[in-house]
Amino acid sequence: MKKILLGTTALIGSAALFAGAANAAETPKITLGGFSNFEAGFTSEDLDTDQRAGAFRTDNVITVRVAGKNDMGMGYGAGIDLEADTSDNADSAGVNAERTFIYVDGKWGKLQGGSDLGVTKTMKIDASSIARATGGVDGDFKYFMNTNAGGTVFATPDLFLDYGSTVLGDESSQAINKVSYYTPRFAGFQAGVSYLFDTTGGDRGQFLSRANDTTGEAQNVILGALNYEGKFSNVGVALGATGEFGNSEDNTYNNLRTWQAGAKFDFMGFSLAGSYGNLGDSLRLKSATSDSSNYFWTVGGAYEVGPFGASVTYLNSEFDNGAGLGHNDFSNLSFGVDYKLAAGLTPYAEVNVVRYDPTGTVNDNDATVVIVGTQLAF
Repeated sequence: MKKILLGTTALIGSAALFAGAANAAETPKITLGGFSNFEAGFTSEDLDTDQRAGAFRTDNVITVRVAGKNDMGMGYGAGIDLEADTSDNADSAGVNAERTFIYVDGKWGKLQGGSDLGVTKTMKIDASSIARATGGVDGDFKYFMNTNAGGTVFATPDLFLDYGSTVLGDESSQAINKVSYYTPRFAGFQAGVSYLFDTTGGDRGQFLSRANDTTGEAQNVILGALNYEGKFSNVGVALGATGEFGNSEDNTYNNLRTWQAGAKFDFMGFSLAGSYGNLGDSLRLKSATSDSSNYFWTVGGAYEVGPFGASVTYLNSEFDNGAGLGHNDFSNLSFGVDYKLAAGLTPYAEVNVVRYDPTGTVNDNDATVVIVGTQLAF
C-alpha cells in the first residue's frame, strides 16, 4: 500500500509540474488574514484547590495565503498560519506557526504537502461542525479546566492523530509533516488520503527524527476520508467517514486502526449533526488491552437567523484502561450563542457542563465553564 500510494503521489505530482512548465500567466497573489480573539472564562469545578474562578485568554493568528495559476490552468500556492500571541500555543500545535503547506491543483484534484492537517480533520463531520461561539464540544472550555484529573479521556471528537488524549487540548500530533491528495467533487462525493512516515509528534516543520521508536508509535500511516454533500427538497445533507491506518513499530503494541462517521442536515436555518468514533485498542500494549472499545459520540442542533446563531452540542466518550482496570468516562453538554455585530466582529457566550469521571472517585471532576468573548476575523 505504501509503495502504491507513494508511486501514485509521485506520478500525479510529476504530471502537475510538467503541465506547469509554461510561464505563469500572472504573478501569484498574496492575501493576509487571520483573527484576534479575547475571552473571559469562569469555572466552577470539583478539582479546585484554592484556584481563582476567572481568567482572561487571548488567541491571535495571522494567515498568509499565496495563490496563482499558470497558462496551462494549473493552480498552485502555499499557506502559513502564524502564531501571533505573547506565549507559546496552548495546544502544543506550534511555536512560530500552526500550519504550513504548499499545493498544486487542477481538474485532477489537489495535491498538498507540509506541516498540515490531514484529511481526517479537514473532511470529518460531527456535532462541532454546527457549533456556535467557541466551537461547543470542540471549543475553548478545555483551557479553563483543571487538566490533571488522573486519567486519559477523549475530550474532543477527534481520532488519534488529531487529539493527544493524555491531556485536554493536546494537538501536538495534528500537523505532523505529511502529503495529502483530494479528489475533485463528483456528484456530491469527494475522497481524500494523507500519508505520514510515522506518528512521531515532533516530526513537524524542519525537525525530523528518523527514529526507530519502540514505544508503540505507528509507521507507514494512511489517513482516509470520504464525504458527500447534496440537497434534497431544500434539505441540505452532508455525510462523512474518516479513518487512520498504520503499523506499530513495536510488535508488543497494537496497530493503528481508528474510524469515525458523521452526518449533518440543514433546513431553513436549522441544523442537526452527530457522529460516532471508535479508536479500538490502537497503539496500546497488547498485554494491557481488553475487549472493551474506546469510543466517543456526538449530537447537536443549531439555529441561525440573520446575524444571530445558537447551538447545543453534546459529547460522550469512554476510554478503557485495560483488562480489569475499568474505564474513564467523559461528557460535555455545551450551549453557545453568537451575534455578528459588524463585518468580521462576533461577540459570543458559551456554557459547558463537563463531567470527568476516571476510574475511582478521587479524581472525579464535574465542572461548569462559562466563556464570554469577542472574535475579530480579518
